[in-house]
Amino acid sequence: MTKIVAVISGKGGVGKTTIVSNIAAALSKAGKHVLVIDGNVSGPNLATHLGVPETHPVTLNDVIKNEAYILHAIYQHPVGFKVIPASMAELEAELGGLEKHLSRLIGVYDLILIDSAPGVNDEVRAAVEASDEVVLVTTPELPSVQNAKMAADFVRKLGKEVAGVIVNMHRGEKHELKPHDIESVLNARVLGVVKEHGKVRGAISKGIPVYLVDPYIKPSREIRKIAYLLLEENPPKESFTEKLISLLKTEVHVHLR
Repeated sequence: MTKIVAVISGKGGVGKTTIVSNIAAALSKAGKHVLVIDGNVSGPNLATHLGVPETHPVTLNDVIKNEAYILHAIYQHPVGFKVIPASMAELEAELGGLEKHLSRLIGVYDLILIDSAPGVNDEVRAAVEASDEVVLVTTPELPSVQNAKMAADFVRKLGKEVAGVIVNMHRGEKHELKPHDIESVLNARVLGVVKEHGKVRGAISKGIPVYLVDPYIKPSREIRKIAYLLLEENPPKESFTEKLISLLKTEVHVHLR
């Protein structure tokens, strides 16, 4: 059964597209069938995060305008998951009819992720209405969580529930809100806390999900856990060797800091 998840945020700059990209990478490496869609037609950048060639001929914009069939807009990522990019040349496009087009893909994928626009607007509405579940991404700072609260209220007014929250860019600083505080404000469970790491930024600059660069660092391991939670499955147990490599990675990172 295909699950469609809209990934939204109350504001930009919280790493939503990074989270989406890495969830797709983690599940694809595990043999799952995943499709990611750039639902941010007013500011698309999913293709950049994933190294999709700018010459890819068909985009989500063409599908929404009924000028192309949705299967023609799919780009095959080398890792295995599929991508439907949005056009960088049509920033005035809208997402009307997205739900109808996605209905043609039910049964083909285990998970379809919609990387929504930030904030609360018509693009977000279309993504939410087309989804089975909604997941919020926020940083642990109070302003970000307050913006996430507006997005959560928006989702609930549309008759949908927030299935969970991903706390991104966690630095462990005193001013950051704790997971239980975030759950209280947003009235939704925290699916995971992804720590900030230099390798994440480096991977973005190369158009490669960090999970593919280094699956053993803490952000990658946490994203893998979150990915399986979205599918309501238990992740495979780590081998002794995997645990040892992860521990060594953690110690090296702490030492370097």
